[in-house]
Amino acid sequence: MHLLLRDGNGFEIHRDPNTPEHPVPLVLSRSSRQRAAQVDASNWKRFVNGKSMTSPDVDPILLDSWQRCMDMAVDPAPRSCWDFLPMEQMKPFTTTLERICDGIESTVYEGIKGKNLLMTITNAEGRVARTSGDLDVLRQADTLNFGPGANWAESSVGTNAIGTALATGRPMQVFASEHFCQSHHSWNCSAAPILDPRGNIWGCFDISGPKDSDHTNALELVQNAARALEHQLSRLYCSELENQMTSLFSSMFNSVMTGVLFLNKTGRITSANTIAELLLSPEGIPLRGHNAEEFFDLAPYLAQQKNASLCDPVTIHALKRPSLFIRAMPTFSASGTWLDTIVTVSETQRSHPMAVGQDIQKTSTASKKKPIKGFEHVLYGSTAMHRTIEKAASASRTPSTILLTGESGTGKELFAKGIHLAGPRSKKPFVAVNCGALSKELVHSELFGYREGAFTGAVKQGRIGKFQKADTGVLFLDEISEMPKSQQVNLLRALEERAIVPVGGTTPIPVDVKIIAATNKNLLERVEQGRFREDLYYRLNVVSIHIPPLRERGNDVNLLADVHLKRLCSSFDIPCPEIPSDVRKIFMAHDWPGNVRELINCLEYAANTLSGPVLLPEHLPHALSKRSTDQAEGSGPAPQGREFHLKQREADAIREALDFHDGNISKTAKALGIGRNTLYAKMARYHIAL
Repeated sequence: MHLLLRDGNGFEIHRDPNTPEHPVPLVLSRSSRQRAAQVDASNWKRFVNGKSMTSPDVDPILLDSWQRCMDMAVDPAPRSCWDFLPMEQMKPFTTTLERICDGIESTVYEGIKGKNLLMTITNAEGRVARTSGDLDVLRQADTLNFGPGANWAESSVGTNAIGTALATGRPMQVFASEHFCQSHHSWNCSAAPILDPRGNIWGCFDISGPKDSDHTNALELVQNAARALEHQLSRLYCSELENQMTSLFSSMFNSVMTGVLFLNKTGRITSANTIAELLLSPEGIPLRGHNAEEFFDLAPYLAQQKNASLCDPVTIHALKRPSLFIRAMPTFSASGTWLDTIVTVSETQRSHPMAVGQDIQKTSTASKKKPIKGFEHVLYGSTAMHRTIEKAASASRTPSTILLTGESGTGKELFAKGIHLAGPRSKKPFVAVNCGALSKELVHSELFGYREGAFTGAVKQGRIGKFQKADTGVLFLDEISEMPKSQQVNLLRALEERAIVPVGGTTPIPVDVKIIAATNKNLLERVEQGRFREDLYYRLNVVSIHIPPLRERGNDVNLLADVHLKRLCSSFDIPCPEIPSDVRKIFMAHDWPGNVRELINCLEYAANTLSGPVLLPEHLPHALSKRSTDQAEGSGPAPQGREFHLKQREADAIREALDFHDGNISKTAKALGIGRNTLYAKMARYHIAL
């Protein structure tokens, strides 16, 4: 078997070195005589000249294809294919084809060997990926440019078995004068589409050759080959899906802020996440393979499991660290058989309310006992934040992609910069891109750059994009959820191939960047809604790090309040007031939906309303100062009258509309039937933060 290969702007023929010595034998049905063409050259000529044909029994599918060619203004005159795609751009398809084609091509070749026929496999757009067969027929195909990269869709070369099979989604035979272009009238072709596991057309398998060659079994062969490739494609899809699910489970398993272990029926640890390793083995000894009874007392749990009907979690005691809170729970098969045990490990949570007059310097000092390289600029004292930073610092060491999640205002960009400073790329560029600020038309040129003359208004010498600016460093893609879906495929290709193609360019440029993406939205939910590509989500969600909101960081709010109030007063050149205990209680009780950003805005408001050496509740924004009044008067605010209910419903309606439109002010105002300025005023009145 020989191959027709691309050589620059032409082709060359080589013997296939992978042809097996003993291919799988073929079993074919007895075929009837080869059919003749449905139309002759004279009727073809009448049709292309706009006249009625004299042949009455012509397949409507063939006539529809001819009409499509006329509508697309395809030139029926003799010519070779002129539309080629660089093979580098077909690499995703050809790479998959190499993984699934093993043995199928050589088996089909046994059915056409010596018959002066060739085999062709194309992608869903009709681009030829591979052409192979007997030597003589490949030389004839070379004259038609029927080789890798060529466009064999109807829009390029008219009616043919490949293009028409792809257009109709059904197996096709196009013989002699049935071809729309006269240059193909001396050929017969048989093709069948290849479907992916979702039922979409993935490619096409074709057998072609001169019309005087033996085509009797060609249609059966291409259909069998297409089915075999579909089977292999389904196996590959299932394998990749399994890998994705494994990756997703691994990400979830290692992203929770609780230690999780799995024990088999003998009590041996089969797997443990990072948090479990840190809590149970601070010296760094891997837990996997150890007996669980080295770390905790399983007796109460095993005693309960004698009654197989009970499956409630059982609290057990740690042997080395008694302060840990540990629970064990069994898993069962569908038949009720006890399989494994899941063990969760966490530190006992204690609240530490700040006493009146407590010196904040002690808190600050405590938070800096073990500074983590790269994250010295992040203020924290809570265990939750410390664990998150430890995980981020660990992930900074590798080139793996990181997805930062968390509410607005939690400090995702601070974390991205910390990961950059903590890792081996700290001396290399850090480039930040706000994907939400890029229009659909500018995403490609901003990320990948453009060549000279790529479009009207382009800088004469061209411009490099963010990927090239961040080469060897870190690229931070903020608000990744806001990237237009039509442009997400270009980002996916750059991440998969680690190369970019500028606007107006054709040659891929290799880039070496560590990607950190961030979002305050639920990306999985957006995938389910069809607003974010599933394949891009899995490509980004390699290491997922969730940044805890301020309300879950305990006394960090008071630490941050002291530091930022001091900074603000210094920049305003005014004395820094004391924060009394009643104000600190208000800070601790508030939910902080806007997180650290909201806290800083609150402190700046207070700094502008100060009237003495002490920050009082009345110096705070209305929402917080009102909480102080409610606490002084009793258990909290109570609804009083119709006016309260109406205002509450109006505030809830604004929040729901903002959430539905992802914080877009224009769309929210339009949905509520009010102007943008009115919406801003109401948001300020009800203290609704974006």
